[in-house]
Amino acid sequence: MTVMNKDILLFLLFIPVFVFGQKQVKIDWPSLANSPWPVLRGDMQGTGRSDFIGPRSLHIAWKKDMPYGIFRGPVIGYSDNLYMGDDLFVQTDSVNHFYAVDKNGNDLWTFDTPGFYPNDGGPILNRDSSVYFFSPNKNMYALDKNGKLKWKLNIWADFWPQYPIDKSGFIYVPIKDTICVVSSEGNIKKKIFLPNISPALSFSIGGDTIFATTGGVVSKTGSLAAMDLNGNILWTRSFPHHNSGVPLVDNQNKIYVFGADSSYNYYLYCIKPNGTMDWQYPVEAIEDGSSPSMDINGNIVFFCPISIGQAYKGQIVSLDHNGNKKWSTTLEGDWFHNFVSIGLVCDAEGKIYGGGSTPGGNFYCLDSNGVVLWTYTSGIFEYDSCPAIGSDGTLYIGYHNDGSVFCTQNLIAIKDSVTSINDAVENIKEFQLQQNYPNPFNPTTLIKYQIPKSGLVSLKIYDILGNEVVTLVNENKEQGFYTVTFDASKLSSGVYIYQLKSNDYSASKKMVLVK
Repeated sequence: MTVMNKDILLFLLFIPVFVFGQKQVKIDWPSLANSPWPVLRGDMQGTGRSDFIGPRSLHIAWKKDMPYGIFRGPVIGYSDNLYMGDDLFVQTDSVNHFYAVDKNGNDLWTFDTPGFYPNDGGPILNRDSSVYFFSPNKNMYALDKNGKLKWKLNIWADFWPQYPIDKSGFIYVPIKDTICVVSSEGNIKKKIFLPNISPALSFSIGGDTIFATTGGVVSKTGSLAAMDLNGNILWTRSFPHHNSGVPLVDNQNKIYVFGADSSYNYYLYCIKPNGTMDWQYPVEAIEDGSSPSMDINGNIVFFCPISIGQAYKGQIVSLDHNGNKKWSTTLEGDWFHNFVSIGLVCDAEGKIYGGGSTPGGNFYCLDSNGVVLWTYTSGIFEYDSCPAIGSDGTLYIGYHNDGSVFCTQNLIAIKDSVTSINDAVENIKEFQLQQNYPNPFNPTTLIKYQIPKSGLVSLKIYDILGNEVVTLVNENKEQGFYTVTFDASKLSSGVYIYQLKSNDYSASKKMVLVK
């Protein structure tokens, strides 16, 4: 047994009984590909949260011509391959496309679909390597990983961003007043009646409850409904005005949606799992397809308009898990170039990404405190999606141009360059030990730290009694950012402490292994 060191002893003495707090972890979804971004909002809870760290600088790794445009996507599958549908209303050959591209922008395959209408619905990547996508040509398609047709189903589908898939692999396709439940073999197994449903569905973390919005546009009455997988309504909450954004569900099964009260005041609502309201945060207006996102610490980030004088501006807001405002950032420029119609994405360290949905709109990266790190202007292109982050930290953005004009240089990959990383390292002014992610975890987790000057670094794991479990780092390190993977597959469930020491700095944090 290793004798408990003084720092760990003092740390343990002041730890209250462990609670999970508001740390948010990814919910395992057996039917989705275990890939960086298998659906447009990232998961079946609509969190918009990535497991990976995106770029902190605007360094464009490559651009690619996607002449028919990209409306929803890309999503990311195994080997970081990208999948997306087009957005061009064909005027001549009556053929549209669905694409697969590798992480370097090289074409893998293209699947042609007949008809005038583009393949502009959000794709789904299944755990068995199937790729599902929808086209307004009234077909749903299932392809294998090589782009070969497995089956198609004659079913109406619109251009909505996310079609949900339950843990068993059944896909839920909302059509007017009906949800068609489609099997992984392409058969309609059942139909669920829900009047005026919009294609904006999420699942509870257990997968046994569907949260669905009805109404679908901000100028109409709508509701949030909770129902079981057989379509039995558990509760509804009505709004005089409502939008069609995908409901956000957190690790406590609280639901976050935009709506208005009976006096037509607009809010972001936090709804408890039983349908009662937890809290509401006032906003001036809402966008039709906009959805809130949630970072790993349970902070909610969203886009909303704000009036300054006689003009509207775009604004990004961060709230804590109790609905208290942490910060807001007003975006530079006019409203037209800065409104976000779908939703923001948070990376693993809390940076925020999202872009404007009009020609010439701006795409932004903000840090976790709301400071704008960089801005990319799209030129003539429009952006009606949310970005995707690959396992190597590459951010992918897919643009289109109003569905009728051929596009160039509109699939964009942004990744930190060696120079930009070095610049960031030079700006490190203090030691920092970050909270591991994910937490709780099973069996691996990432521990990140930074050191402002070179020296001997020690990173050790202790159990709750202070016994040393493993030494992860014990060597000289240069100034910089570091990430260490801790594999606890041989350990039992419980609370563990990790401690970083370097020069005169010492810090400890707790983490939980749950098997």
